[in-house]
Amino acid sequence: MNGTAGQKFTVAHDGPLLKYLYEIFPTQSKTGVKNMLAKGQVLVNGESRTAFDQPLFAGDALLVLPKGISMAREHASDARDAVEKTGVKIVFEDDDYIVVDKPTGLLSVSTAKGSQSKSGHKEATLYAILNAYVKVQARSRRKEDLLSGRTPDRSTAKIWIVHRLDKGTSGLVVFAKNERAKDILQSKWKELVLERRYVAFLEHKLEKESGAIQSWLVENPKSLKVYSYPEEVKNGQLAITHYRVLGHVYKGGGWYTKAEFSLESGRKNQIRVHAASIGHPVAGDEKYGAETDPIRRLALHAATLVFRNPMTSQVIRCQSPLPEAFSKLDR
Repeated sequence: MNGTAGQKFTVAHDGPLLKYLYEIFPTQSKTGVKNMLAKGQVLVNGESRTAFDQPLFAGDALLVLPKGISMAREHASDARDAVEKTGVKIVFEDDDYIVVDKPTGLLSVSTAKGSQSKSGHKEATLYAILNAYVKVQARSRRKEDLLSGRTPDRSTAKIWIVHRLDKGTSGLVVFAKNERAKDILQSKWKELVLERRYVAFLEHKLEKESGAIQSWLVENPKSLKVYSYPEEVKNGQLAITHYRVLGHVYKGGGWYTKAEFSLESGRKNQIRVHAASIGHPVAGDEKYGAETDPIRRLALHAATLVFRNPMTSQVIRCQSPLPEAFSKLDR
């Protein structure tokens, strides 16, 4: 709380919060004091408290924020709520990176052939949702800095793309909150990303318990479909996918294989193409030859992301549970 404007008190004796506020603000109306709590202006030991009967103990640190600062913080909190109402869950966030859990059906970024819905309206993207979020955050911080007498950071607030997930794939995605953080994580991706795992349900019963698939991938610029070639070809990108069978399930007259994937490379549609190339397309993936759609979505989820934050050296561990729809095939 260093440098934050506001009235600071050290609690002299035990008692409920509202009663103590009445004591230290004897000239303030009781309604005015209650409003301080309702508007999030009161912090006890650095944590916002709104309950009238919140217990205080002698020696506790009490900070009453100016109304403008509490409103700025509330605005930032509202922005986070707005993100989560879209179905996007913020899993981790610091000054440089933000990791979110993306729902299926949401584009990571706009594309030439994928940025409009069937109705013709511009389609929402994860990038746009998070970009709006960090801009609100930045405005709130600037207001708080001004009210606290600090020089506000007026640098441009925006989100930077580090990697992306296919529209139908759900799970963990990391974005950067400044260009330097983006450049460092992208340039040292293999070194800094310690673990990245996906879970999928594949059509048919995959008998081999584990293995690796290696091929060269080429995207058709017109259809945007990716093709796999066993030998190096012109414009091909080497892709290596490791898989491990987690189990099998028999549903609706057919077998499915629950499998975990990890990547040595991060190519577009890589898991989907490689799964199809061994005769076991991801369930629901009509684009790459799936014949069934048991959960009415692509059965692919980015479940684990572990990376070393190059700005702080902290290891960030993020997990996303399998979506509820997967329970129809998961037993």
